[in-house]
Amino acid sequence: MFRHSLISCVLAALLGISGCEKSHPGNYAQPEVEAQLKKSLKLTELQITADPGGGYTGTGKTADGESLKLKITQDLSSKRLSWKADGDRGTIEEGKYEFE
Repeated sequence: MFRHSLISCVLAALLGISGCEKSHPGNYAQPEVEAQLKKSLKLTELQITADPGGGYTGTGKTADGESLKLKITQDLSSKRLSWKADGDRGTIEEGKYEFE
């Protein structure tokens, strides 16, 4: 009986440590990041790749044809997705998406 209880406690602790954390902007996978950027920046096209230093880099295009150079970062502790978009027509936009 004691052994069964001990195993149950150890399994519960491992589940707690192993990341049963819910999805949020700070830990979104690439498809979720892409969906949020398309929605927030109203993009018709988007191509991003994982940046070795963390986050993503890429390009996007707006409905009126402006091309954007994108830098995307994620902050796990703040549950935040942030971006900077530099347009070929001079537009500069910084934004974020986070859970409160």
